[in-house]
Amino acid sequence: MEAYKSETRKIVRRFIHHKIRFPECIAALDAALAVLVPNLEPEQLPDLRGVMLANNAKVMMEMEKREQSRLRLRERRKSNLE
Repeated sequence: MEAYKSETRKIVRRFIHHKIRFPECIAALDAALAVLVPNLEPEQLPDLRGVMLANNAKVMMEMEKREQSRLRLRERRKSNLE
């Protein structure tokens, strides 16, 4: 589980720092999960769920920031044309 946590932290960090795009981030997170699942013990499920939810929240927060940035840029371009 610790290896999964570490790997997914790296993946999310790379996404936040624009080193990978959203589809690549999701694919990498899925691949990390696929490595973990065969060795997962039932008592690890709550921890796994927590890590997955935290990763999802970080990725979605970053997507929201990017969308807000795109909207601000679009508004600036629109106002410059007027």
